[in-house]
Amino acid sequence: MLLAGALLALEILDATALAAALLGTAGLFGLVLGFAFRDLAENAIASLLLSLRQPFAPNDLVSIEGREGHVVRLTSRATVLLTIEGNHVRIPNAMVYKGVIVNYTRSPLRRFDLAAGIGVDEDLAAAQRLGVEVLRATPGVLADPPPQALVEELGESNVVIRYLGWVDQRAADFLAVKSEAIRRVKEALDDAGISLPEPAYRIRLRPDEARPEAPAPALEPRAQPPADIGRRHVVERQADAERAADGPDLLDPAAPREL
Repeated sequence: MLLAGALLALEILDATALAAALLGTAGLFGLVLGFAFRDLAENAIASLLLSLRQPFAPNDLVSIEGREGHVVRLTSRATVLLTIEGNHVRIPNAMVYKGVIVNYTRSPLRRFDLAAGIGVDEDLAAAQRLGVEVLRATPGVLADPPPQALVEELGESNVVIRYLGWVDQRAADFLAVKSEAIRRVKEALDDAGISLPEPAYRIRLRPDEARPEAPAPALEPRAQPPADIGRRHVVERQADAERAADGPDLLDPAAPREL
């Protein structure tokens, strides 16, 4: 009503040109403010939508647009992650809302894979059976779903076999189980005499530079060190401590989560 009254007064005073100039200036000023505060408004709206959707819970291990870490808190502007290395990552909520979110904690079962290049003259079926048996005996690798060994690729100097196993992240540390599986599979293939050849290169030597090859050293049985596949709670405890500190947080652990 005040704006209509002001326009009517300007019309009576025959000052419509001034009114048009004022309106144009106000429109331009509003456009500038809109561009200036666009990111703030976008992140604020995205934070509201994320707090309603709850795509992740506090301390969930997630990957958002390639940035991986435990969720510390959701603020009105950004989502704060604590990486495995203990670093803070702040991701704008607009990027979180529109981005791809991988939640590793939502499903407790997680699959790992490891690839081994087997010599082209080796028995591939025997290498597959041996790797599966080793994975079954590795602490932390689940029997159901069962481990697998798939022939993946025929390379120039080897055949690539990919071994697959599943881990329950609630009971064991994923990276520790994967590391133990890689070590055991590699040592089992070596002990069975299955070659893991390096890329082949052709080298031409002059006759006076040729040397007789030294005999290969005898292999001794390896001692198996105890496997430490227990869960590491260092980053999780650090994330809990960060959440306990004073600060805004829009995440509610008791709220229903998005399906």
